Amino acid sequence: MTEAPVRVLALSPIPEEGAGCRFRIAQFIPYLESAGFQVTLQSLFTTEFFRLVYKPGQHLRKAVTLGGLSLRRLATLASASQYDVIFLYREIFPLGPPIVEKWLASRRRPPIVFDFDDAIFLPSVSDANRLIATLKQPSKVRTIIQRSDRVIVGNDYLAAYARQYSSAVTIIPTSVDLGRFVPRQPASGDVSPNPLPVIGWIGSPTTGSYLQMLGPVFQKVAERHRFVVRISGTADPVTIPGVQVDNRPWRLDREVELFNTCDIGVYPLPDDDWSKGKCGFKAIQFMACGVPVLSAAVGVNREIIQDGVNGYLASSQDEWIAKLERLLGDAGLRRRFAEAGRRTIAERYSLEVNAPKMAAVLRAAAQESKSR
Repeated sequence: MTEAPVRVLALSPIPEEGAGCRFRIAQFIPYLESAGFQVTLQSLFTTEFFRLVYKPGQHLRKAVTLGGLSLRRLATLASASQYDVIFLYREIFPLGPPIVEKWLASRRRPPIVFDFDDAIFLPSVSDANRLIATLKQPSKVRTIIQRSDRVIVGNDYLAAYARQYSSAVTIIPTSVDLGRFVPRQPASGDVSPNPLPVIGWIGSPTTGSYLQMLGPVFQKVAERHRFVVRISGTADPVTIPGVQVDNRPWRLDREVELFNTCDIGVYPLPDDDWSKGKCGFKAIQFMACGVPVLSAAVGVNREIIQDGVNGYLASSQDEWIAKLERLLGDAGLRRRFAEAGRRTIAERYSLEVNAPKMAAVLRAAAQESKSR
């Protein structure tokens, strides 16, 4: 007799256009389905609303739309008992207390597996939405952890927080499908299609401010080297006096292609608690695509990157300048970092390595619930 599939209701506040939903849930679904799961993914935000959220102003439109989407989500949750596991990414609703999470947990079936990949227990809000800061309640993360049957986090820093409130915490780093994130051809990197070396930064409207710390670095390096800075994902086009900047629109269907246009990837971060909660994913994506990375020596980046082996880490402006100049001036070094970086991703941050871990956590939660 064929065993019935484990039915999973995956809930995300953001759609697949958001990296968290795409890489913490959606990309696992083909593997999970091949391993005996049946996954239904429900996002609170539509793609259109997700884009609207990070635009300044339009507060009434945002409020009315969010209200309608919230009612739709509540209707979805009314049928939650049909599933064997609820996989909750971040939260049910981005605003307000965890009322719905408490209600779901009080029923004890289905069990809740809670996943987060940022320090969402700390106050944080995008520049475009400062007015709603008082409505966000980061303290609710503790309550959600306490009410969940199992917790998945993206790194040790997040795990340390979660283990204060749960004994069932698993670390699964944000991963990539190496069949999709592939180096450009030729894979050796000996020949670049770019007339000038391209230094790439790829981010989002919420991380665009991090680029400011590299402005003086690019300006200093530009005094001795010719290069192009390619920027994608910011809310507005970026200009840096004295530096050739190429602003590119970010598109989901050309994500890998965008990484492949870069000769060097940069990943600046401030050294603060919010950054320590990040999972180093832009570095992971660059490395998977065979692009050598120069990254801030902050948080999990120190685990992903071995300085001078599979990439560079920088802790000061002088280090950023010196190491960027080395990468620009040495194609052989770029090639060695590219090859070593992709090996690192294959060994520790690939879908092939981490999808079975995800399946194991979800299956254990379902089986423990049934045994109760």
